[in-house]
Amino acid sequence: MEEAQQRELAKGTLGVLGGAIFVTMLGVGIITPFLPLYARQMGASAFFMGLIFGAFSLSRLLAMPFVGPWSDRRGRKSFIVIGLLGFSLTALLMKAADTPYELILARIFMGVCSAMVMPVSMALVADVTPIGREGRNIGGFNTAFLLGLGMGPLLGGVIYDSQGVATNFVLMAVLTLVAAALTAWRVKEPPEELRSAERLSWWSQFALLGDLQMLGIFICRAGGAAAMGFFIAFLPVLGVDKGLSNSQVGVLLACNVLVMTGMQSWAGRLADRLPRAPLALGFQLATGLLKSLLPLAAGFQGLLLLVMLEGATSGLGLPALTALAMARGREMKVGMGVVMGLFTIGLSIGVFSGPTLGGLVADHLGISATFQLSGACAALSSLALLPQLRKDPAGRA
Repeated sequence: MEEAQQRELAKGTLGVLGGAIFVTMLGVGIITPFLPLYARQMGASAFFMGLIFGAFSLSRLLAMPFVGPWSDRRGRKSFIVIGLLGFSLTALLMKAADTPYELILARIFMGVCSAMVMPVSMALVADVTPIGREGRNIGGFNTAFLLGLGMGPLLGGVIYDSQGVATNFVLMAVLTLVAAALTAWRVKEPPEELRSAERLSWWSQFALLGDLQMLGIFICRAGGAAAMGFFIAFLPVLGVDKGLSNSQVGVLLACNVLVMTGMQSWAGRLADRLPRAPLALGFQLATGLLKSLLPLAAGFQGLLLLVMLEGATSGLGLPALTALAMARGREMKVGMGVVMGLFTIGLSIGVFSGPTLGGLVADHLGISATFQLSGACAALSSLALLPQLRKDPAGRA
């Protein structure tokens, strides 16, 4: 397909897909940050709170090796629609849960659905993205994703305080159902020629780790995701322990993600103009330091400042790291379903291990130690990109 045709396809696809993802993440953001508080009401320990987040990532991790290659062969759209319908059902299952165990089961199902939505959507974005515009297009996609995720906690905290958590679950079910309908109606399936690649088996994702550059990207993604898992799972608990209301916790999470969102368009263009590996490495080091400082914050204002700075550094590094994966996958002639599958496997490993380990640390050493470990994960994993800097001074795959 000629580049002009690819650009035209991108215009007709990315806007609609971005709208559907925004609606989806608005629904997810309404409930996810408050699951630890919901679980605490059921009598869950900090370890169980971590498992509730970890179960989601574990099931997504197990499903992802198969979904990515299947979407390379069979198309993207059907996977995305089925996954969104599953999100809607999951919200109702969580609303009906009476015990932490039932909540964990619902999150396992949600993880399988997530494997069909986010990485396949990212692969679709990569399919229609011309060479040299990876940073811009993934930055635009991330803007829709993060804007919904950022507005969700703000809206969810207000609803939780005024109407109760049951309303949050119902609203998530409705919003994700709307997103499924929008995707089925308006999103265009990329031509098969854009999905074709030399490697299409489920094992292809793991074989990619034999490449030094892809291995570094994977480790960086997994470590950053582990740090993010600590952050999302235990920031609400830290906030409430410092005397904040649910609404104030929602404001913290919303501001963090909205600042991250505001960085995406600019950061995407930056990633297309400057060396990508130094950008990804430097900003992940910075976000690790900021996460480790969170327990030292004094009250709402101190936490707000730190979470906004953390959102800025996270937002500046993400497009560069994602563009590195996309560009390296193209260079290796690998389908984007496989590449984004591996990228999401790294995310899932991190988000599973982070909250689960964080729960154990919190139970034995306290919440402060959890955030210190979070910062260490982000900082140390970013160093996996150092060999890529030495191999390619431009920092590009």
